[in-house]
Amino acid sequence: MARQRIPRKKRIFIGTEGQSEKSFAAWLQRLCDIEGVHIHLDVVVGQGGDSLAVVQRAVRKYKSRDRGFKSAFVLLDWDRLGEDKRRDRDPQQGLGSTPLELVFMQPTLEGVLLRLHEGHEERVMPSARDADRELRRLWQGYNKPASAESLLARFQLPDLKRAAIHDRELQSMLDMLGL
Repeated sequence: MARQRIPRKKRIFIGTEGQSEKSFAAWLQRLCDIEGVHIHLDVVVGQGGDSLAVVQRAVRKYKSRDRGFKSAFVLLDWDRLGEDKRRDRDPQQGLGSTPLELVFMQPTLEGVLLRLHEGHEERVMPSARDADRELRRLWQGYNKPASAESLLARFQLPDLKRAAIHDRELQSMLDMLGL
């Protein structure tokens, strides 16, 4: 009897700011697994700092790992970008010649999680504080960082796709993941 060859999973590199984004990436991995998308998300967690510092760490980790990533991106909070640029800490500067793409969560991950709730897909949050307050109102018991398991219990791929219709950053991320 011939053995079936299991195809090797395509690797996708994801740089994140912190533990919340790491949990979000783990949730994305679970969605890919559920959908039969044969990939492995190689997640690197930043150690804080401004957006440029997060990107620089992601670039170092990306370069130190094996090549052959199908795609690569860094999840960043949008609300920091203006201040970072004013301080000459534009995260775009840190990319160099790497193929890493920046994916901005508007205004933060909490804003994205808020927009995953049905009926809130088009919400534009003026501040991270407003997004956090609204998310906690809709998701009583939400604690930061939300685990991948709690995200999976609350949201599924249709929620993410519905929000991505109104958010080109989310849509770009879905395209890179093959979702």
